[in-house]
Amino acid sequence: MDKKLEEIKSELDSKIAELEKAKSIGILGQSKSTSDESRLMAAFGAPSLSRLMETNVAEQRFAHVSENSKAAVLALKQDLDVSRALAQMFHGAELDRDGVAGRVKNLFDSNYAREVDLKGRLKAFGSTVVGAGDELVPTLISANFIEEYELLKKVQGLFKSLSMPSATWELPVQTKVTTARLVGEGAAATDVNFGTDKLVMSAKKFSEYFLLPEELDADSAPGILALARAEVIEAQARAIERAILEGDDSVSHMDSDVSSAADARKAWKGLRKLGLAASSTVDFTGGGVTKLGLDAMRKKMSKYGVNPNELVYIAGSSAYSQMLNIDEVTTLDKFGANATLIKGALSMYRGSPVVVSEFIREDINDAGVYDGATTNRTYLLLVNAKRFYMGQRAPIKVQVKPDARAEYDRWQLVSYQRAAFVGHKQAGEALAGGGTSAERSVVVGIDILA
Repeated sequence: MDKKLEEIKSELDSKIAELEKAKSIGILGQSKSTSDESRLMAAFGAPSLSRLMETNVAEQRFAHVSENSKAAVLALKQDLDVSRALAQMFHGAELDRDGVAGRVKNLFDSNYAREVDLKGRLKAFGSTVVGAGDELVPTLISANFIEEYELLKKVQGLFKSLSMPSATWELPVQTKVTTARLVGEGAAATDVNFGTDKLVMSAKKFSEYFLLPEELDADSAPGILALARAEVIEAQARAIERAILEGDDSVSHMDSDVSSAADARKAWKGLRKLGLAASSTVDFTGGGVTKLGLDAMRKKMSKYGVNPNELVYIAGSSAYSQMLNIDEVTTLDKFGANATLIKGALSMYRGSPVVVSEFIREDINDAGVYDGATTNRTYLLLVNAKRFYMGQRAPIKVQVKPDARAEYDRWQLVSYQRAAFVGHKQAGEALAGGGTSAERSVVVGIDILA
């Protein structure tokens, strides 16, 4: 009998041990731990390594996560990107095609992958690295969002980003609101329609490439690839920012020196064009930036300039330097610990942030456009950022491709994205429901001495 009890006890102990082991298994199929890798996945709410690599760590919902944690994820993404490119260039891995990423089965074959211990790091995240990385679908590495490089997107980041379900997409918006009315007992209420309109987003494709040197080999490539990767991503940020500020898709661009169809400034109507076309301007009469002029810009907006939290001043280096001479312009060191700032803001004026962009032209005329004759003026923007939207049809992708001209025997690192920019109709523009808009949510300060 004692022997039977011992057998039962042994069996129970075995089952208890199995249950405890099952409880200790994490969502990745590995034992739970308090490792840095587990903490990273928990911080970003990622149930797997694949999901972590797809996560945009710069999203606002991760604002509470430390910069060190974000940097760790970005570093892993870069090492995966570089190792993947090396496998494609030097170890025969399947190449990417437009819209389709090749499966890279030999991710760890390069010296670089071994030097950075890529396999060990992936195992620490729970990857079983079956087939030397075959289970790592490469699209999750290439489809990095440009938002992760948020220091580069000072202007783009001002506007709400919307995912576009198609290349051309109509966004329904409300143009006016109603006010509740008194109604007598038993009396029928009369219909009052909300004012509506539709904003049409048309995605434009932006692309840039970096030619990798012909003499590149497996050992010298990693450093160049990391540099080139950063460059083609920065090129995307520059293009979007220039298009938002300087864009004009009219047959003839407002600036006489912008004529190439490939120029990013031909993508859509940007803020300067929209303000000029609506006559939403304040003339600084050939002088510097003044408090009187800044206040006039805000007054020009009427109700769209009431809330300082919705407004952003965008200036070039010249206009910004002039703004610093105004007492009410508060610089970064004086904001205080409790100040809430948008990314890229260097100062504030009457509660609204001031963002500086290198793409604000400082060689235009007194009317706010480039004519090649008068080239010593600049401009300043005041924008209600809530009234404009970025559309994202396809997030940025970085791919390595052989040069189309086989005789050169070299590679290209290429970046792509499809994006759109649109805002509420400005003064004078026709509304879908009839009538014209009276909105002035972007105002241009012109004739500012550069």
